Amino acid sequence: MIGRRPRIGVIGAGRWGMNIIRNCAELGVLEAVCDGDLHPLEQIRTRYEGVRLFCDPESMLALGHVDAVIVAAPAQLHAALALQAIAAGKHVFVEKPLALGTDDARDIVDAARAAGLTLFVGHLLMYHPAIHRLRELIAAGAIGTVRHFRSRRASWGRLRSYEDAWWSFAPHDVAVLLSIFDERPVGATHARWSCVQDNIGDFAYADFSFPSGRGAHVEVTWLDPQKNARIDVFGSSGVLTFVDAGESATLTLTPCGDGIGRRGNPELWRRDAQPQEIPAGEPLRLEIDAFCRAVRSGKPSLTDGTEGLDVVRALALTYPEHHSASRVRLEALV
Repeated sequence: MIGRRPRIGVIGAGRWGMNIIRNCAELGVLEAVCDGDLHPLEQIRTRYEGVRLFCDPESMLALGHVDAVIVAAPAQLHAALALQAIAAGKHVFVEKPLALGTDDARDIVDAARAAGLTLFVGHLLMYHPAIHRLRELIAAGAIGTVRHFRSRRASWGRLRSYEDAWWSFAPHDVAVLLSIFDERPVGATHARWSCVQDNIGDFAYADFSFPSGRGAHVEVTWLDPQKNARIDVFGSSGVLTFVDAGESATLTLTPCGDGIGRRGNPELWRRDAQPQEIPAGEPLRLEIDAFCRAVRSGKPSLTDGTEGLDVVRALALTYPEHHSASRVRLEALV
């Protein structure tokens, strides 16, 4: 816990890392950036005066002016870099997924807890104003008892050579699913297809089962030319639908349900859909601000290490875990 805004170092200046760097700079918390590629570092040098630049994480982590680190490197490096940052006494924000396996995720959580440091996981969708509103409506009973969850995340994405579409895209939706159901899945069935590279899934589908008897369906792909993400939460008296098409987002409540008709038979009913107002705010800005507040207060965040570990456990139910961080070279920061 610190009494001021933390001074943040960002590891990884790729496409998403640049968004993080921009938001940190606008929030006034950007202190340093590390990347193995000199080209983005030169761009940062010209855009953000006074920011310290590094080519290796060890040098940046040794900088006393850095209180906290955001790990925005490739997913296979998350665990090793997070553990290295914790060992250096830094609070850590790890982009999703926390790790590519439950053992590594648990090691990070245990290390942060033992060191008394804040661990924050970048489940961006949890900070989207529409998802915040969706969860408020569910808590207020707007759709009755939650029965089922369904999500589809599709994009014409960037192919990766290590993690697949499931580990790259599904953490967003699984994080929202677990927050709504407030229970861990006990089993899952799944299907996956590799079309471009052997053993790298381009399409993945999973159906989760829960102790309460509820179920959830999650599907992802990075081979769809139409970028679109949709979440439907089915309740006993309504359905909430969140659609994010990239440039715009909508949240809709459709009152509907079932009951017993005059003849004693089950009947379905439905009313017109009701658009819901979505509060303003850039999700990434809200997420980074939440990390800063967690570091200052020392209190658990919405996406703390325990939440991140639960998401990794759920992901691992349906898809093979990847190699341990101990077998990944940290030099591969590009």
